[in-house]
Amino acid sequence: MKSVPFYNGSTRTLSTLTIAAAVCAALLLSACTKAPVQEESSGEEFAYNPADDPLVNPPEMYQAAPDDRSQVDTDGTLYLNLDGNPQNLNPIFASSMYEYMVNDLTFEGPFQFDAKMDWTLNKAWVDSYEESEDHLSAILKLKPGLTWQDGEPLNAHDIAYSWKTILDDRVPCPAVKTGTDDIKECVALDDLTVKFVHKEAVPTAKWNVFFPIIPKHLYEVHQDEEPSLQQGDYYSELNRNPVGSGSYKIKEWIANDRIVLERWEDYPGPKPYFKRVVFRLIPDHNAQLLSFEKGDLDCTLLSGEQFAKQTSGDQFASIGRKLLQPEWSYYYIGWNMDGGNPFFNDKRVRVAMTHAMNINLILDKVLYNLYEQCRGIYHPDAWMYNPNVELLKYDPAKADELLNEAGWEKDETDGWRYKDVDGKRVKFEFTMLLPQGSQTAPQIANYFQQDLRAIGVDMKTRTVEWATFMQMTRKHEFQAHMAGWGTGTDPDTGWNLWRTEEYEDGRNYGGYSNPRVDELFELGRHEFDPDKRKAYYQEIHKLVYDDQPYLFLYNRSSTYAINKRIRGIQYGPRGIFNFSPSDQAWWTPVSPQAAAVKP
Repeated sequence: MKSVPFYNGSTRTLSTLTIAAAVCAALLLSACTKAPVQEESSGEEFAYNPADDPLVNPPEMYQAAPDDRSQVDTDGTLYLNLDGNPQNLNPIFASSMYEYMVNDLTFEGPFQFDAKMDWTLNKAWVDSYEESEDHLSAILKLKPGLTWQDGEPLNAHDIAYSWKTILDDRVPCPAVKTGTDDIKECVALDDLTVKFVHKEAVPTAKWNVFFPIIPKHLYEVHQDEEPSLQQGDYYSELNRNPVGSGSYKIKEWIANDRIVLERWEDYPGPKPYFKRVVFRLIPDHNAQLLSFEKGDLDCTLLSGEQFAKQTSGDQFASIGRKLLQPEWSYYYIGWNMDGGNPFFNDKRVRVAMTHAMNINLILDKVLYNLYEQCRGIYHPDAWMYNPNVELLKYDPAKADELLNEAGWEKDETDGWRYKDVDGKRVKFEFTMLLPQGSQTAPQIANYFQQDLRAIGVDMKTRTVEWATFMQMTRKHEFQAHMAGWGTGTDPDTGWNLWRTEEYEDGRNYGGYSNPRVDELFELGRHEFDPDKRKAYYQEIHKLVYDDQPYLFLYNRSSTYAINKRIRGIQYGPRGIFNFSPSDQAWWTPVSPQAAAVKP
């Protein structure tokens, strides 16, 4: 089993900490690559229904490995892809998916979470874990005999050292400081016993102890001279080729080419089935698909167009299958409601915007029917989802009625809507901010422009590069913007998105404010009864959806190409990676095909 060290800090802040960098940039930007309406050479409009595609979700792809390992090819190699080079492979410095993917296999800890996002103990590490009755402290007992990959003992002192190092202001690791800094004390009582003391009793404290563990005996060597643990030849080399605790060891890293891992045969937990994992470094999505069809990759993320149109030929079918499963990420148009513009602080206007948008048409023409319309901040599969949320549907007549009620009346001369605001006649004309590089976002915006024009609203678009996009949204310098959020392990971190106080320094970019939502997040943060806690978040779900601070677009699905030799695929709210056991449960049967030598 394994943990996911890079989420040890970031998961505690849930999807809120990864707005578009991992979600919008990686997913929104790659979701589709052509014009909204595709036509075949016959001139007929192209239509795709994944339910009719025989390559989608074949049962054998999800087949669990047999108990008898002799039926499994345990000498094989798994070929995965990274879109870019990691900066280093020390898990406390992880800042991108590139580091996270590798760290997931090379490091672990006493805690982990499964495909359902449930917090669990790593049975290979932990003898026991007990919380105090007041929930302010916990005692962790490790199993004896644990070692690092260099054979040195792994014990409680490593955990205490890692906590202290993460909180050291001289160590630049902001992602894992979040949550870890809510631990008041982390003390090694002896070689196998750790005591955690929390600053306050909260049900999410179990995620705060979920921080990366690094080897004390290696990192303390020159720490007095180089307290950042980053500068100098010693730490540069150690961070590039760290000694880990996971099921794989780093064998080779050739920049811009590949990272090679080999199975650690002394790993104390269930051993993964592949002897080697090779991460190829291929940034271009078209090149990734070509490499997959050549047999150089076993798994690659597909854009919407690739999934629907470029993976139906004989070449692909001879080697691959397609995985389509729901994720808890969602995409939205966010409104600036802080009063800086005359439009979106009025709820009637925001609701009208949703009624005006033909989302089903976009799902069909732009997204190839691979995704579903979003029903708010919680996914229908999530425990905190409120089934009583009523989906706002495409209804231009209702949008027209609401805008009239809000005082935005059509001028019969030019067809646009106007309103007297502070003694001035203001046209309903706004600009939506889009991230540069996204081809899906402009397509969606194009359809929305047409929908709004039909009801007398003039929408412009402005495309800016990613760093500027992030800066402008954080500073509230927009009228509307299109982006996306991923998911994490607990709804508490929606605190960072939706509470009034988070406007200044948090991620409440649009200035949303609802006193009842503020109160409910406070109640949810301190409630240990699961039924009461669920009720709080379900109420939050309904209130936020009813207020429409976002125009909720769609929930993304996992869309991957998987080599037909691969079995044991699992999936969860985050997709097919970054939970336990994830790709460590993947396997191939012993057969001529599975044993074929790959280039």
